[in-house]
Amino acid sequence: MKIESLNHLFLTPNTKSIEVTEKSEASFSNWINEKITSTNDQLNAADQALTQLASGHAENLHQTMLTLEQAKLSFQYMEQIRNRLMSAYQDLLREQI
Repeated sequence: MKIESLNHLFLTPNTKSIEVTEKSEASFSNWINEKITSTNDQLNAADQALTQLASGHAENLHQTMLTLEQAKLSFQYMEQIRNRLMSAYQDLLREQI
């Protein structure tokens, strides 16, 4: 049985970690914009579902209620994100240099 040194494993550049780092640097603002857009789309869908329900064109009350609940939860999620961001911002403002 031949035993080889493990030095060659440590000397090669770790390209996977570099790629992961570059991918993980996707900007936070892009993520927030995607979530805001998604929430807005869900709120618009809920508004449309309510309009159809009010006009008598809604075929499935259960689906309408699910759409409304999804929009509500999405909005509450974004509200919590906003609250935590504002809290973090206020904490930064209070810090003395």
